[in-house]
Amino acid sequence: MRSRNRRPGRPSLLTPERVDAIVRASAVGANSFLAAEAAGVSRATLARWMARGRDAAEAREDGEPADPRDDAYVDVYRRVESARAQMATRALARVLQAGAGSLVLEERVRTYTDPVSGLDVEERQLRYLRPDWRAAAWWLARVFPDHYGPNAKSFDQVLDEFAAEEYRNDRGRAESDELTALAQATPDTPPAELPAPVPSSAA
Repeated sequence: MRSRNRRPGRPSLLTPERVDAIVRASAVGANSFLAAEAAGVSRATLARWMARGRDAAEAREDGEPADPRDDAYVDVYRRVESARAQMATRALARVLQAGAGSLVLEERVRTYTDPVSGLDVEERQLRYLRPDWRAAAWWLARVFPDHYGPNAKSFDQVLDEFAAEEYRNDRGRAESDELTALAQATPDTPPAELPAPVPSSAA
């Protein structure tokens, strides 16, 4: 029978070899399912390890005392997150290079002897991918979705909304000024009493 106080995950499965396999898979962009398969564990098991490591890491950052039993889970969480971040950074760099036309497709090295100096010369020849604006557009749409995403507003729409907001603010200020002026013009005195009605004479 399992103890109710047992923390999720099985330490016997969380071996250094499995951790290395998960990190290697994450470093080349594999998702959690493929990373788990590469390490020979289920996706649910890897998810439990990562969740426990994340919670423990955040607790330590908040100043809570570290529980040594969480060390292995914190280690796998931090290593996997670092590998994913590095992979994403490299992929983003290639996207931006593709947009600028600085992505190298082929590199050739030619060595020859200079006929004048008699020295061996090494010459590098690089072939670049042609600039593709779509790569830059893809990056802008995801990093700045409010301005360049599919639901981004045009400049005219932004100007119209700004003008409408300014109109509402001006109208609100004008109404407020009118109420203030009206309150200042009205004397702060009680209304005069109306004369008592004259009783009609009996016929």
